[in-house]
Amino acid sequence: MYRLNVGGADISAQNDTLSRNWESDETYFQSTTTGMNISTNISTIKHPDFIEFTAPPMVYIIAKSLGSLSGGYNLSWEFRVSPNFLYFVRVHFCDMISSSTNSMVLDLFMNGYIAFQSLDLLRVSGDLAEPYYKDFVLKNTEETLTVSVGPATMSSIRNATMNGIEIMKFINKVDASKKENRVNNVLTKTSELSKTSKLVIIIGCGVFVVIFLAFLGLSFCYLKSCRLKKNSVNACEFLRHFTLHEIQHATNGFDAELLIGVGGFGKVYKGTLDNGKIVAIKVAIPESRQGLDEFYNEIELLYGLRHQNLVSLVGCCNEDSKLIVVYNYMANGSLSSHLYGRDFVPLSWKQRLVICLGATKGLLYLHTGAKQSIIHCDVKTTNILLDEKFVPKVADFGISKRGPLLDKSHVTTNVKGSFGYVDPEYFWTKYLTKKSDVYSFGVVLIEVICGKPALDDTRTTQEMNLALWALSCHKKGTFNEMVDPYLIGKVNMDSLNKVLELAWKCLEERRVNRPSMGYVLCQLEEALHLELASHVLNDNDIEFSDDIEAVV
Repeated sequence: MYRLNVGGADISAQNDTLSRNWESDETYFQSTTTGMNISTNISTIKHPDFIEFTAPPMVYIIAKSLGSLSGGYNLSWEFRVSPNFLYFVRVHFCDMISSSTNSMVLDLFMNGYIAFQSLDLLRVSGDLAEPYYKDFVLKNTEETLTVSVGPATMSSIRNATMNGIEIMKFINKVDASKKENRVNNVLTKTSELSKTSKLVIIIGCGVFVVIFLAFLGLSFCYLKSCRLKKNSVNACEFLRHFTLHEIQHATNGFDAELLIGVGGFGKVYKGTLDNGKIVAIKVAIPESRQGLDEFYNEIELLYGLRHQNLVSLVGCCNEDSKLIVVYNYMANGSLSSHLYGRDFVPLSWKQRLVICLGATKGLLYLHTGAKQSIIHCDVKTTNILLDEKFVPKVADFGISKRGPLLDKSHVTTNVKGSFGYVDPEYFWTKYLTKKSDVYSFGVVLIEVICGKPALDDTRTTQEMNLALWALSCHKKGTFNEMVDPYLIGKVNMDSLNKVLELAWKCLEERRVNRPSMGYVLCQLEEALHLELASHVLNDNDIEFSDDIEAVV
C-alpha cells in the first residue's frame, strides 16, 4: 500500500533492482516537529551492493532525524488504511548519527502501541552506517495507521531516525470484535510488556532450534558451493585462460564508460582483446555468496554446451582472488531493448518470429540435446541477446538447474526466477520442470506481440502483470487492443493469431496442459511460413544475413 523513502525524494522503478516505486514521506509526515532530513555518501554505507533487494541504496543514505530536540518528541507518519485488516509493516534504519562509543537507542510505536522498546541500532545491525530493517504484523481496527519513532528513555542520544517505511495489507479481513487481539504477539501494548517475560524460555528454545537449523543449512550451502567452485575451476582449465593484466587492458582498467551491465553476480564490461575481438567480460563480486554460486553454476553448465542459439564462453580468469568470465559480445543487446527500450527501431513481425524461433531452438537444445536436460529457470526477453547479425542467443545461466533423472518428473527446489515470468505451479509446489521454461516463454511471446514489458508497476494494478492482463483481455475478447500498434496493418493476422494461440497454451496454469518446447518450435515455424507467404514486408526491416529457410 505504501513504500516511503523517508527524508528523500521519489525513487522510480528504473532505479530499483526489483522495479519498486518509492515515494517521498513528506505527504505522510505528521510530527509536531518539522524533523531534519540528513544524508551521507554511499561510500560510507556498509555492504551497499548486497542490500539492493531489500531497498535501493538511496533509501539507506538518506533519512529523517529528530535533530537536537529533546523531551517527548517523536517522528511520526500517518497513513489512510482500511479498518479490520492485518497489516505487514517493515521499517528501515541506517544509523548515520551515532559514534562507536555513544549509540542511538530507539522506541518504535504503531498506533500508540509499543512495537519495539529500546532498539539499539548499533547492537542489532553490527556496525555504524549498517542497513537494518525490522518487520511487524499489526491488526488495525482504525481508518489510520501511525508509525512513530523516538529516543528511548535509557538513550544518552536524544535523537531518533528513520530511513524507510513499507506497509502491505493482508487480503482477508479479521475479526475486530475481540479488541484485546487488536495487536498480535509481534506488537505488545505498553501496559502488557511484563507478560512477555513468560515467553522468554519458549522463545529461547525456539531461537536455539532456528540457529541449529540455520547451521545445518549453511553447512549444506557451503559444501554445495565448494562442489560448484571445484567444477567451475575444472571447467576453466578447458577454456582459454586470460591473465588479469589482459583483462585490465581489454577493459581499459575496468573503465566505467565500458560498463554495460550490473547484477547480483557483479559487473559486465565491454572489452576489446589484443586481436581486436570485442567481448563481454563478467567480473564476480567475491563477497557475494549467492552471486558466486550463480557464477560457478553458469560456468559449470555453459562450458559443456555448444549451440548457435546459446551464448558461448570465450575464456576465464581466476587470478588474484578475482573470478572473471569472458563471453562473445552481443552487439545488438537484448530482445527487450528492441521491443520497448529507449531509442529503438521497432522490429517487424518477421524479425520477431525469427528471433523467437532461434531462442526456442536454444531452449529445446537445453531440454533435449544436452547429456542431461537443463532447465533455464530465467527465460525472459532481457536474457535473449542479439549478435551483430541479430542471431538470438539465450543467456544468463546463473540459476539454471539440471533436469530430473529419467525416473523423476520434476526437480524440487526453492523458487527462483524473475517476477512476471515464474511458472505459477512451480511457485506453489516448488516442482521445477521443463514446462516451467515453457510458461516463461509464453510470457515472452505476449511481450513480442504487445511490445510491452512483462512487469510494469507504472501501469494500473490490474495491468501490472502483462501475462495476467493479457489472459483477462483474452477472456473478455478485447486482447486486440493490446497488440503493438507498430504491427497493425503490417502483419499477416493468421500468423499473429497462431502465435497468440500458442502463447495461451504456454500460459496454461497446470503444466500438464502446456506443450513441449518442440511443439512450440513447430508452431513458430508455421507462423513464419504464413508471414513469408503473405509478402508483408516493412521498408525498415533489418535484413538478417542468414537465409530464412536455413533459420527455419
